[in-house]
Amino acid sequence: MKSIFKFFRKDSVGNPPWDYYFLRNLEKCEYPRYLVKAFYLNTGEKLPLKHGVIDKKKLKTFNQKIQWLKLYDETQLKKDCTDKVKVRDYVKEKIREEYLKPVLQIIPNESHETVCCHCEQVNDNLGLARQSTDRSNDKPDCRADIKVSSSARLRFPKFQFRENRVLAEYNDGVLVFKDNDNKNNDVSTYFDRIDFDKLPNAFVLKCNHGCKWQYIIKNKNEFLKNKQLFETVKKNITGWLEQDYSFWGGFEMNYRGIEPKILIEPLLTDEINTPPREIEVYCFNGNPKIFVSVRYGENREICSYDENFNIIDLVFHNDEKNIIKQEKADCLIKQTFDLSIRLSKGFSFVRCDWLIFNNKLYFNELTFNPYSGFMRFDKKWNLKLGNYINL
Repeated sequence: MKSIFKFFRKDSVGNPPWDYYFLRNLEKCEYPRYLVKAFYLNTGEKLPLKHGVIDKKKLKTFNQKIQWLKLYDETQLKKDCTDKVKVRDYVKEKIREEYLKPVLQIIPNESHETVCCHCEQVNDNLGLARQSTDRSNDKPDCRADIKVSSSARLRFPKFQFRENRVLAEYNDGVLVFKDNDNKNNDVSTYFDRIDFDKLPNAFVLKCNHGCKWQYIIKNKNEFLKNKQLFETVKKNITGWLEQDYSFWGGFEMNYRGIEPKILIEPLLTDEINTPPREIEVYCFNGNPKIFVSVRYGENREICSYDENFNIIDLVFHNDEKNIIKQEKADCLIKQTFDLSIRLSKGFSFVRCDWLIFNNKLYFNELTFNPYSGFMRFDKKWNLKLGNYINL
């Protein structure tokens, strides 16, 4: 058992976490039982099971209800809105196109047109490329090494100490893996189709079918000259294209079956290399209830508001090392209220993510399972947010 498992443990960014193939080969009826264990190890909370199914009548907290939505609220609309390419059509339909970020290239997409970018882009010389992971842990250096946080590589880091026991319990000590990830799609050539000549000096390479599967390229010319770095990025993105993110540990089934593509967007930075401000709007049954403002600089500053834009004491455990700052909600934050209502209508829960850059509001993405529902935060707020979700 031990020697077999070592073979499947992968440390490279583009390779899946240790339990990926095990999760892919589970029978669907086994998903709830495995998720119960993962949920408890990550949050300390329990999920009630009834006849092998999560009992939604006994779910109370926000984290618990997110687990139910991940497994059982799988709709085509939700998949399309998870897809970072297809969601653009949804946004165009619901709100004006002006809120979309420019797109430089989509691979593959025979009909795509190169969009001119009107955003100022600056090379900060801190690194040629970096993977976008949790920003609080992501500090590029002058050697242009690829830094990967544990949260990006292993969704369930605590499982690494229990791997043999868990796998043996589900398979009676026998491991049989089937590697059937996107073998019908020839994704190996996607990276080679990128037209770097038409790209600006700074841009973002991302996969449309995963979370945090992206690289930020800050200096195109130096990046192309650095063969080792270029091949590393190519290998890792190609590896992601061959995987299904729904089996990266959290059973986020809204990612299941999304056609993999490479999406290239301009890098939004100002003259002092400050990233855009992020606004996260938590919407329940089409109603925005919580607004979280995140500013990046030397420190990560966070301020939370309720639906009336009063400052509240909501602090997620994941953000405990960041600075909690109290500031009045500005007009751009308030503008997200009506826009988020239109985007979130029809969903039991969705987080509408926005960017503020050069005093302009941009749509970023729709997030259906924040932190995969594995947040450790105040029990009072966990229950209160859970009450907002009507399953």
